[in-house]
Amino acid sequence: MNEKRKKELDEVMREEARRGRRPIDLEARRKRTERLTDMRKLLTIATEEEFLSAMRAAGLTDGSPELLEALRIWREFRP
Repeated sequence: MNEKRKKELDEVMREEARRGRRPIDLEARRKRTERLTDMRKLLTIATEEEFLSAMRAAGLTDGSPELLEALRIWREFRP
């Protein structure tokens, strides 16, 4: 069974196992996983200049609270 089909089957089985309980928003879970994966990649960027360039490419503007917070997190993550 190919990997994509197996993932879909696992998701359906997970949903069915939760019947009667609070529903799982699979799309929100996927988006969260993608954002976490993207953030992990961004945290491995070597220089602050490259990091800022990547954040600008992601749509953040200079001086925005989101960019400043991301930069603070990136700096804390650096060894």
